[in-house]
Amino acid sequence: MTAPTARPWIEAYAPATISNLGPGFDCLGLAVHGPGDTVRARRCDEPGARLLKITGDGGRLPLGAAENTACVAVTAMLEALGHGPGSSRPLGVELELDKGLPLGSGLGSSGASACAALVAAARALDLEVGSDVLIDAAREGERVACGTAHPDNVAPAILGGVVLIANTEPLRVIPLPAPDSLFFAVYTPGCEVRTADARAVLPSAVSLGAAVRQSARLGLLVHALHTGDLALLGEAVTDDIVEPARAHLIPGFVDAKVNALEAGALACTISGAGPTTFAMSGDEQRAHALLEILDETFTHAGVPGKGRVEQVGPGARVTSRPLN
Repeated sequence: MTAPTARPWIEAYAPATISNLGPGFDCLGLAVHGPGDTVRARRCDEPGARLLKITGDGGRLPLGAAENTACVAVTAMLEALGHGPGSSRPLGVELELDKGLPLGSGLGSSGASACAALVAAARALDLEVGSDVLIDAAREGERVACGTAHPDNVAPAILGGVVLIANTEPLRVIPLPAPDSLFFAVYTPGCEVRTADARAVLPSAVSLGAAVRQSARLGLLVHALHTGDLALLGEAVTDDIVEPARAHLIPGFVDAKVNALEAGALACTISGAGPTTFAMSGDEQRAHALLEILDETFTHAGVPGKGRVEQVGPGARVTSRPLN
């Protein structure tokens, strides 16, 4: 009797993302080159998605199919394509997740897990899946992770580059250009901010004047990206609504921002829910100097962490040939 052929493992990677970018709360995000999360997937006979193991999380993340963003996202994709467990054409996939991103960092950690899982599972199951379906499925993972199906991390994690979410129902994502000379000093302090906690401190209402200023800055930001005007871009990356509400959650942030701006940063603000903080520059050497300043400031505040200089990068992708 011939032994059954082992089904191949497919490996995929999804990058870290920076979201909000100042005035673009829940509607702007960008992918960076690295680090990111990696997921391996292979077809199995049992319908649905199963997560076999997680590494790199210190044992903190759940394996349950209804609790982990990777499984939730893949299940949502299968159901959207008519291959869910209760359908007439069910498919099954097993997953292994390796966390390359810290939890609660403001770098789209939960979204990266979901996006890597979707890309790996789609290839393992030989499915042709459009980007809108992938993003909407990844949003379901975000709903489990933080209670809100926000797309500003998962959209750039899937598509790469800089994106504007123009609408969510139905989803409409607009790619934006990124200047080649734009560098980010990205620093993650040694503390954690849960996305749910960061959303809980946001104001329930803002003044008309604040809304107008925020809208004007968002328009200026889009214009600056299209023209490649980094000075205008730095002027646009200003947030008078969300950043002030969250700043107290991140020890040392206010001083870090002041120090970075005094050292010549185009702008400095919080990535997503934080605590990751980024400073922008049009010069790579200055970006490295800004990274040192962020490190010194957060270390002095008692939350030393890690950082790197980044540029805008590509989205999630298969990174392996079939592995048995």
